[in-house]
Amino acid sequence: MDKTKMRVIFEYEFRRWTNAAQTSRNVNEVFGKDVANERTVRRWFEKFRSGDFDLQNEPRGRPESKVDDNQLKAVVEANPSETTRELAARFEVTIPTILSHLKAIGKVKKLDRWVPHELSECQQRNRFGACCSLVSRLKGDPFLHRIVTCDEKWILFDNRKRSAQWLDKDEAPKHTPKPSIHKKKKLTVSVWWSSASVIHYSFMRPGQSITVDLYCEQLEEMMRQLQIKQPRLVNRDRPILLQDNARPHVARSTLLKLQELDLETVCHPPYSPVHAPTDYHFFRALDNFLQGKIFNSQHAVENAFRDFITSCSPDFFASGINKLSLQWQRCIDSLGAYFD
Repeated sequence: MDKTKMRVIFEYEFRRWTNAAQTSRNVNEVFGKDVANERTVRRWFEKFRSGDFDLQNEPRGRPESKVDDNQLKAVVEANPSETTRELAARFEVTIPTILSHLKAIGKVKKLDRWVPHELSECQQRNRFGACCSLVSRLKGDPFLHRIVTCDEKWILFDNRKRSAQWLDKDEAPKHTPKPSIHKKKKLTVSVWWSSASVIHYSFMRPGQSITVDLYCEQLEEMMRQLQIKQPRLVNRDRPILLQDNARPHVARSTLLKLQELDLETVCHPPYSPVHAPTDYHFFRALDNFLQGKIFNSQHAVENAFRDFITSCSPDFFASGINKLSLQWQRCIDSLGAYFD
């Protein structure tokens, strides 16, 4: 039987004050068993009692959202840090609704990236100018193979990382103590290298820090080792030192030592670890090599560092130095600002 005609009968019975149970029995006696369901009749009678005698079905599905995607996009781009809770309150909708609209306009939540320093306009100009000068020089003088670079790093005795575990729903994860960074549980290494290989490295005594005098001693030892390992670089090409702007590296005594050793230096803008191959390449690979390892003595740490050097192919060193040109260009493209 046509549903609209059936509802007309429901309305007729309702207006005669027949209850839902009797109405369903009356309809089934005339039109056949199970044509009218008492629960359905009750639902329509409740609708009639509210004063609504529209016999059409109410529209199904989700109600139309009040969120305009273009407006949402403008709000998010004006303040990318606004939370989904704040956005939901602003548009007077639920958080799941906001999330579905954010997905529709291609927005995802990402954590901020830490940067070494909040760059001023002057510092950005200095970074931009330095990189422009280096890229310009590189076009007429391919000097990357002449670069010698260096830096220092702590190596922890305990290099464990938190690991995920497959557990039962109600099972608590095991406890793992955080690695200690007490001075007796770490060792500082100073390393000097070029596109060919490691030239020199040394380990500092516990509690010892890099000073101007110590750095000058390392400079002398590095040049001595370089003369043995890469005599062509010393005698014909001449090495170029790439170092950061740490105080021992730019002190007056250090500058005099560089003049004495006839060592040219590469301009390195402040707050620029992405322009230091030891940071973005060598030490990153070392961290990956040491991950998960635990050492019980300084001797074991030193052996692990030597194992890492042995595991590195010649291409490893060359690729780290050669990436400098890309890093300089990316700094230029970002007008001296930090880049990902």
